[in-house]
Amino acid sequence: MAKIFTKEENQAWSKTLPGKMCSACIALRSSGKVLMVKANYKDHWTFPSGIVDENESPKATALRETTEEVGITVEEDKCNFLMVIYSTSNSGGRDRFNFAFVADLPDQNIKLSVPNGEIEKAEWVNFEDVAVRANNKGSYIKLQEALLGYDKSIHYAEVHPDINVYKSSNTSTQ
Repeated sequence: MAKIFTKEENQAWSKTLPGKMCSACIALRSSGKVLMVKANYKDHWTFPSGIVDENESPKATALRETTEEVGITVEEDKCNFLMVIYSTSNSGGRDRFNFAFVADLPDQNIKLSVPNGEIEKAEWVNFEDVAVRANNKGSYIKLQEALLGYDKSIHYAEVHPDINVYKSSNTSTQ
């Protein structure tokens, strides 16, 4: 008969497994535009985003990072799932799951504040300009397509920068 692991044994075993990095972002939409930020340590623009901390859900991360990066507090029930993008590593980094959420704000004239030195700028941009602002990173190409509503059934995409392949799939069963 096989041994049944204790909770402690199972936790110890799971910590030895290779893992993927997990991040989360929010696409804040208002008046046909989306908010993007330029962090001082990146060469491209992104949505407010960050790495998911231990014991934190992706949605909680996205909400926290939005408050930290642009001073906007989004109510949890106003923040909806958009898609998950899996990106394989290029140049020795770690593979990543990025959980993307979307929230609609009534007025883009909201006063943005940058409460720390991490963010250089925050600007409202047209949906069509998202990928270019993000230096055409595969994940932001997919996010731009989702924001433009190309295929509302796509909730998962894979980005493989080393081989320049972008795959998408929907969550419905055939």
